[in-house]
Amino acid sequence: MRSGWRWGNVPLPETFLAGLGAGLLLQVVAPWRPPWPAGAGRAVGWPLLLAGLGLAAWAVRAAAEVDLERPDRLVRRGPYAHSRNPMYVASAAVYVGIALVAGAAWPLALLPAVLLATHVVIVREERVLDGRFGAAYRSYRASVRRYL
Repeated sequence: MRSGWRWGNVPLPETFLAGLGAGLLLQVVAPWRPPWPAGAGRAVGWPLLLAGLGLAAWAVRAAAEVDLERPDRLVRRGPYAHSRNPMYVASAAVYVGIALVAGAAWPLALLPAVLLATHVVIVREERVLDGRFGAAYRSYRASVRRYL
């Protein structure tokens, strides 16, 4: 049994990176602040950002034995026992946390499109997992929520 980190499993979710990048660029070009005080955004944003990073680290650690690009088995432990997509959930928390800490409304406005694009990616990944693991994946899917 291999423990530790599989650096190839460290998530780089393109949909979140693109949305956050576009939102922060828009923030520079056309500043738009959220309607709440900056201190409130930071008070919520920092814990959300740190929780997202913690969840991502836990998910990477739980999947250390599996190459998530070409899995040879399902990961069912750690956060994968509670969510089939903990890395995407973590990415969403980090994304929102960064936007709140930065006091940037544009990334928050783009969030619905980012979540929709991410959902499309996840549905495609689920079809691949169903084809690869069949009944074992369907059983996992029936017992563990997609997100939260």
